[in-house]
Amino acid sequence: MLSFLALTVAFVAIISTTTAHYTFPNLLYKGTQYPDYTYIRRTWNYQNYYPLFDLNSPVLQCFTNGSFPNPGTLTVSAGDTVGFKVSGRIIHEGPLLFYMAKAGFRQSAASMTGAGAIWVKINETKPVITNVPEELELYKWPYYNAAEVHIQIPPCLPTGDYLLRVEHIALHIAFEEGQHEFFGACAQLKVVNGGNGVPGPYTSFPGAYSSDDPGLLSYIPNREVRTANSEDFVGFLRKFVLFALAGCKVGCKVPHTISLNES
Repeated sequence: MLSFLALTVAFVAIISTTTAHYTFPNLLYKGTQYPDYTYIRRTWNYQNYYPLFDLNSPVLQCFTNGSFPNPGTLTVSAGDTVGFKVSGRIIHEGPLLFYMAKAGFRQSAASMTGAGAIWVKINETKPVITNVPEELELYKWPYYNAAEVHIQIPPCLPTGDYLLRVEHIALHIAFEEGQHEFFGACAQLKVVNGGNGVPGPYTSFPGAYSSDDPGLLSYIPNREVRTANSEDFVGFLRKFVLFALAGCKVGCKVPHTISLNES
């Protein structure tokens, strides 16, 4: 029979694993927080909150295992802001990204699988540089410890059915290939009052990232990193510039203008 101490250790380990990870089960829109997975596809880790490590897995498309109750599709207007409630908080360091994919001919948001080069990145957060105290250069992630995240649907986005994909990449143990942790989810949306933008360029999941992308090999042991040498810090930020280009650049361009809806 297991000792009380062993059972206690096992219980604490389970609780620690769960609280150290997170999902995005609730959609937020115009002051309403919808129940779990009402408009969001139930993720493969909805019970244990485990991260995804495999960049070649089709699970990366919408963080489902292909079997999930079919959620509803929420109608929103282009230009509106929607959000995702975090199950707990984002307690790891790393970028937060949003992608959208438009349903094809005779498809709906509910029938889309997420496969293929159909995804356009509409936003990505990068580390913010601070200089307090002045002799040290620090960076912070805007969504560290966030309980919810928000994104504006690009006003130029054409009317249609879409998947909205949120993704957080945790880099706190990414000191070697394969140690980056992916968390995310997909909401099903019907976008109305759309614009005449031309989204692009497109990427796919898997395919957007490689395990040796510079931005995925950036070990971040703490929320703030102190660097004594400014050149080292510039080099560190350059990794994230490369990371931003490794997947795809943001794109929603209105024809005949130079306006880009970029992060």
